[in-house]
Amino acid sequence: MTFFIAMQNRRAMAKFDNPRTIISESNEFLIVSRSGGCNQFLSVSNAGACTDLEVSAPGGLIPAFGIFATLVLQNTFDGDLFLVERDTSRAPSPSKTTLGGDGYLLLYQSDNQISLTGAVRIQERDDMPEALRQCLPFDEPDPGATLYFNASYLPWEREILPSGFSGRDDISRLAPR
Repeated sequence: MTFFIAMQNRRAMAKFDNPRTIISESNEFLIVSRSGGCNQFLSVSNAGACTDLEVSAPGGLIPAFGIFATLVLQNTFDGDLFLVERDTSRAPSPSKTTLGGDGYLLLYQSDNQISLTGAVRIQERDDMPEALRQCLPFDEPDPGATLYFNASYLPWEREILPSGFSGRDDISRLAPR
């Protein structure tokens, strides 16, 4: 595993058939890991709501529903481009909580910053857990939802950091005084 980190995400959700129409926005914690012999896999799971004011992630974060992506372009657009997999059986730890979708994730990593942006369309399916149906309000006749990611690294007691990563350069500015 290259890294296992927490991130703070500003998630926007849009309709599946009209992805430009944002219907809700929320702040959430993510657990993100990069793995594979060539660092070619990215797993992203939501881990609960946050306020967007946190300077670190709580220790007890547990991944809930996630997506799995594979590296397709490295060092492009100032980051690494991953495509979200529809078929989650190739995921390192496939489970009922790993969702398939269509979309991309752009991972930017420097000595003091890790960020993640992207858009993923998730289609409702028969075997989808009821908890996810409530988390992503699928409206009739909408067959799914489009999720937009805008996440940045947060220090976390359970993290495994990538080599050469020194941490967040603006953490002192965000800390309460």
